[in-house]
Amino acid sequence: MASEYIRLRGIGVSPGIALGSVRLAERVVFTSRKEIIPPEEIDKEIDRLRRSFQETKRDIAEIKNQVRDKLGKEHAFIFEAHLLILEDNSLRNEIENLIRKEQVRAEWAISRIHDHYMKVFETLEDEYFRQRRFDLSDVLSKVYRHLQPYAREAKEDDTEKILVAHELLPSEAAIKLGKGNILGVALDMGGQTSHTAILARSLNIPAVVGLRDITKKVKDGDVIIVDGTDGEVIINPPLAIRKEFISKKKKYDDYLRELRKTSKLASETLDGVRFFPLANIELPEEVSLALSLGAEGIGLFRSEFIYLRRTTIPSEEDHYQVYSQIAKKAFPFPVYIRTIDIGGEKNIPQLNIEREPNPALGLRAIRFSLKNRSIFRTQLRAVLKASIQKNVRLLIPMVTEMEEIEEVKWLLNEVKTELTREGVPFDPNLPLGVMIEVPAAATLVDEMIKEVDYVSIGTNDLIQYYLAVDRSNELVAYLYKPLHPSLLRLLKWIITSVQEAEKEVTVCGEMAADPLCALVLLGFGLRHFSMNPIFIPRIKKVLRSVEREYIKEMVEEALKLRTAQEIEEFLLERILVKYPQAFLMREITEGNRL
Repeated sequence: MASEYIRLRGIGVSPGIALGSVRLAERVVFTSRKEIIPPEEIDKEIDRLRRSFQETKRDIAEIKNQVRDKLGKEHAFIFEAHLLILEDNSLRNEIENLIRKEQVRAEWAISRIHDHYMKVFETLEDEYFRQRRFDLSDVLSKVYRHLQPYAREAKEDDTEKILVAHELLPSEAAIKLGKGNILGVALDMGGQTSHTAILARSLNIPAVVGLRDITKKVKDGDVIIVDGTDGEVIINPPLAIRKEFISKKKKYDDYLRELRKTSKLASETLDGVRFFPLANIELPEEVSLALSLGAEGIGLFRSEFIYLRRTTIPSEEDHYQVYSQIAKKAFPFPVYIRTIDIGGEKNIPQLNIEREPNPALGLRAIRFSLKNRSIFRTQLRAVLKASIQKNVRLLIPMVTEMEEIEEVKWLLNEVKTELTREGVPFDPNLPLGVMIEVPAAATLVDEMIKEVDYVSIGTNDLIQYYLAVDRSNELVAYLYKPLHPSLLRLLKWIITSVQEAEKEVTVCGEMAADPLCALVLLGFGLRHFSMNPIFIPRIKKVLRSVEREYIKEMVEEALKLRTAQEIEEFLLERILVKYPQAFLMREITEGNRL
């Protein structure tokens, strides 16, 4: 019946609304058939595999050039990583060894290796780390396809469509989304940090991922709505719903145009108080997007991604190439490089980290780095070498005690001495900062700030540890309250302590991207706000719409209240009366979804 339609909920990873007809993407299906070959054919089969690797390398190099010409170098960078995977002989050797051992066709050997690595990545609890499996899958899919000489991808038309797929490999995302005829994207798989999500955001293509089985519910030509703002997809909507979403799309597009105008405006409150919007990024290709949205620096670069683009432990040169690329792209703005935050739930296959019963409280971040000093020294050397650009900062995650700062400084000085002896140039005054993420560091910040140049407050972890709440646990998630009066008192103490020492303090957790929380932080005296790039225009608009002195007085009054709900209601009422245009009610109710 015409009135029958399906609504699906997923993860909105690129805001906006699109309505159009479906184009289902094809996918490589790895064989499960184990075809045995005679011993005398093994060498011939391995030659066949090696030819496929070479053809794949030429293919990826060509794609890299096409993407660079169409979308820019920032999106072509991913294919450098794919070429590194191909050039890393350990992957090909694994497949060759399986061919020899099992006496099988290359197709089955590739399928087996692919399945093994996909299962390894699936065991990782951290969503960002799980998403990196697609790089390896992308490369193996191309090698597999080159083994099939008669397999050809179906020719696509150039009409505007909504792209629906089980998942999009990085190269598929770059090619398909870069053609300019994709209105929206809906995927069974994926998350906020997938390459598809990052590319869709930079190209302003609405996208919803994590829909589980949308590919089984649609066919080519079906009409669907993709609402990347709310994370909703509607299949074959009736006319009334289509009209509703067309109206919603117009309002959103008008709102977004107005919001983006703020990227070129001064970062100042109504009473002339300067603030600094910064960007949290995972990939080098996000720098250009961040700057275009008004970022005045990279407030947090998560360096773990370097480990996820390789099947082996990255070298000093691998680290250096990434850091120097980001520093050059962002210059003259600052770049804060966080040393690797891995261990615990953020496991990486090539590091063979032992599973722990309570990973959130285990061997992670700086604890891991100080236990694995050769890995840490490699990263420190690379950061120092990249600091020649004079805009690089070093940021140490999850510091708990003064001794950790002392150890880091000792190692840093030792590495500086090595580089000086080798004649390698670097910034001898490289600024060093620590992340305040655990209560022990928060209450000791007045002492810690004497030993470092700045601090960055990671509110996501700090709230979790301070309130003893796992926000991913639906049974207690209601207790995760950024406006909890006790937490606000703690944040005020941190910010005040650092500023009294005349040092810099940044908030890089999700509180910085929430309009109401950002105003509270402004009232405490915060000037540096670091967030996902897509939220910068909204926060900049909010902060530009108020007077800091009034917000300061209002927040002081709010701190006298006893519950998070009382604080929220008080703040909303006072802000809307004084500054009705500061933000839309929808922004308040939907938080970071806009």
